[in-house]
Amino acid sequence: MPAIRTSPPPQLMDDKAVEQMLGAFYRTPRAGGLDRLAGGGGPLGFDITAACRLHALISLFGCDGIIETGCHLGDTTEYLARAYPHLPVRACDLDERRAAFTRARLTGRSNTVVRHGDSGRLLPALLSGLERPLVFLDAHWGPDWPLRAELATLRDERAVVIVDDFHIGHPRFGHDTYDEVVCGPELITAALPDLGRMFVGDVEADYPLPCLQSGRRSGTGIIVLGLDDTPLAVHPWFAEVPLHPRPVLPAWISALEVSGR
Repeated sequence: MPAIRTSPPPQLMDDKAVEQMLGAFYRTPRAGGLDRLAGGGGPLGFDITAACRLHALISLFGCDGIIETGCHLGDTTEYLARAYPHLPVRACDLDERRAAFTRARLTGRSNTVVRHGDSGRLLPALLSGLERPLVFLDAHWGPDWPLRAELATLRDERAVVIVDDFHIGHPRFGHDTYDEVVCGPELITAALPDLGRMFVGDVEADYPLPCLQSGRRSGTGIIVLGLDDTPLAVHPWFAEVPLHPRPVLPAWISALEVSGR
């Protein structure tokens, strides 16, 4: 017997929102390709399904600002500024030249601020004045991995957090590993031991726009802090990952096809 839904079905994107996203996404130059970024650069790794999920998070939780750590050359930053001109977009990068490049390409976009420095230290200032920000953690470059420090800063905040390059258990989607530590659910459990569950982007969901990225695609992890995460549990674009007594990733059907089994 099918499960009985106890809440109304989630509101997905209407045609107007899809058209606006389409224009902002594909009009954003892919400068990351100039720096030999895996997958050729582009906003959100040139994965428009990730943009759909980000839009859903902002809408579901009424986010009042966007923070991006690790802006690189600003492909994602410019997209966010284009797609959400009504929201402040605050970004940073540890590399001074990349931060300067991103700042220059966003000249004239009054809703953006780009800072140079360590994201773990800059986060409190970037969070200032925001009541429920969407925080996109992508500062995965260099010898030092700032993710633990970022999560420690966010622990007591009300925020919706996206961790990029996250292990979701599907061979088509890449993830980062630093000093043999996987960017995945186990790391989240260690950093946020009181968190009962998180979510990952559902790669098998039906999205209103197809992904045109034929190169590297990245998994994404979603953490809801200080807010009710029920909207994600009933949304078809997100898959739940229980964290206790141990993390359990989704059993992807399409993973069998990719791995040839």
